[in-house]
Amino acid sequence: MQNTAPKTGPTHHAPDIEARFLEPKHWRWHQFKVKDKVVRYGSVFPKDSIPDAVVVCLPGLGEFGEKYFELARDMVKLNLAFWVIDWPMQGRSTRGLRNTNKLHSTNFYDCVEALDRLCMDYIKPSSVHPDRGRIPMVMLGHSMGANIGMRYLLTKPESFICASFTAPLLGIKASQFLPSWLERSVAKLFKCCSKNYAWGGADWNNQHRSNVGNDIHSSDTERDSVHRAWLIADPELRTSAPTFGWVKAAIDSYGIINKKSNLQQLELPTQCFIAGNEQLVSNKAIRRAFKMMPNAQIHQIDGARHEILMESNEYRDQFLKLFDKFIDEEVRENDNRLTLF
Repeated sequence: MQNTAPKTGPTHHAPDIEARFLEPKHWRWHQFKVKDKVVRYGSVFPKDSIPDAVVVCLPGLGEFGEKYFELARDMVKLNLAFWVIDWPMQGRSTRGLRNTNKLHSTNFYDCVEALDRLCMDYIKPSSVHPDRGRIPMVMLGHSMGANIGMRYLLTKPESFICASFTAPLLGIKASQFLPSWLERSVAKLFKCCSKNYAWGGADWNNQHRSNVGNDIHSSDTERDSVHRAWLIADPELRTSAPTFGWVKAAIDSYGIINKKSNLQQLELPTQCFIAGNEQLVSNKAIRRAFKMMPNAQIHQIDGARHEILMESNEYRDQFLKLFDKFIDEEVRENDNRLTLF
């Protein structure tokens, strides 16, 4: 197993991109260990005010904290603190295989465990103000991060006051018409080749995600180029494609979440954003799941592609407006509902 060494100081390998995509002022990098894995995380806080809430950002597959610098700036403008984690297997956290290009997992539980450690040992102790009391935590998860976040909420729902998800991984679009039992049966066959790239994946090269603004992730040329720009500038962030082991772990994980009894257990206020032009995750599975949750709202952003948070202003601003309204309703107008742990 290769152990990457997270940097805890300023970003040293910044690409030549717009300032809004670079590290915000007062940004801080830190790390901790879970068993034999190093996990990196970053945070930033409003400079001259008590934050209304702490947003805990959970990235998608192959993503990294640097990709969310613009979103961090947006959250600070809304008077929200912002934390983001690099999952084990990507970013500057420990990778699961010697070939660090491969996005590999045998079970998402190590990510759930890393999130619990971040929340309980680092965010919770730092989110207390002598006059205000405990500052509530808000979950914001994208795709795989939403999947991991929902797994976490099944075990510790009291940790967050509310949750927001974009394009949550609750099914894979390519297999959405298969019966769930058949999909799980096929996934079991992946054990024999779990460390191999899934379906033609290959190591990273300079053509990785080069079709910016015209691919399945985002229609915005500038924001869609951020992912590739960071990977070119900082080789230690590079990943390319998932393994069959990751695919099986994903199917197993959303199989747990999609159980009716588990979905009905997720009672905290939740909002979900569906990309109208989605090519990766199953919108059919997302709608089914969130309709079973007692206190969930679904917003479809017509025309948006998978990475709603990296989309053009036409689509991204819809998310920001509805997310801010959600914080108003669940946090700012309900100070008596602060999380007490």
